[in-house]
Amino acid sequence: MSKISRKNGVVLVLGILLILIAGLFIWLRVETSPVISPFKEVYVDSLDSIVIQSDSLVVPIIYHGNPDLRKVRGEERKDLFVNLMLPSIMIAQKKVERERKKLERLAQKIEKGRIKAHDSLLVDSIVTYFKCKDIHQVINSLENHPVSIILAQAAIESGWGTSRFFLEANNVFGIWSYNEFEERIAASETRDDNTIYLRKYNNLYGSVYDYLITVARAPAYKKLREVRLESDDPYELIQYLVNYSELRDEYVKILGAVIRQNDFTQYDHYKLVDIDEDDPLWQSL
Repeated sequence: MSKISRKNGVVLVLGILLILIAGLFIWLRVETSPVISPFKEVYVDSLDSIVIQSDSLVVPIIYHGNPDLRKVRGEERKDLFVNLMLPSIMIAQKKVERERKKLERLAQKIEKGRIKAHDSLLVDSIVTYFKCKDIHQVINSLENHPVSIILAQAAIESGWGTSRFFLEANNVFGIWSYNEFEERIAASETRDDNTIYLRKYNNLYGSVYDYLITVARAPAYKKLREVRLESDDPYELIQYLVNYSELRDEYVKILGAVIRQNDFTQYDHYKLVDIDEDDPLWQSL
């Protein structure tokens, strides 16, 4: 009986050890697995609708409508504005990154001589749209630049989320419209007796994405695109945004001051949480 008891005891101990090992394995997998976060849609009806990002992993949120940040002032307005903008910036950068990777795969097909006729037509249209010589130049043009710069420009161009264009058209960066068939709103000022129009977007994400594409293709930012392939220093890169505003060199100084005074470089290290690539909302963007 003693031998059987000892044998049963050993079996019991081994069983417990196996359970503990299995539990540890499951725990390690959970702890080391990336956090997958579904996209959220938030319909803004008050300042309380703004989701405060608790750490450097940004939750993907598409905001519909904008809160009236004119109701608050100072640091509170700035904090709310940053938390409102971060998800849109991160999602837009992720979208550009996805488009860039698609083009890299197409470039590999071209190099291997495996490109199909419809892919060839697509590449030609993309190269033309981005005003580039070839697909490799387009890929380089789609390199993202620091979040600190995007936040600073968003703050300046929208008056920290208080401008009419921000509130009525989701136009964060003051991007003009030259197409009478697109959604847009008229500015109160004119230029040579001609009405100025600004683009109207469905949401903040659309405005940020359009800004990124504008910087990626406009001749005025050619030098910026070249330099950011070698540097991610925001204070160096803003020198090449001199053409973004009629203020020119003064605009660059203001950009630098906004980045510095608000410690915006901290957000250059923020990341979008891992997302489900099959998420219907992500696929629709």
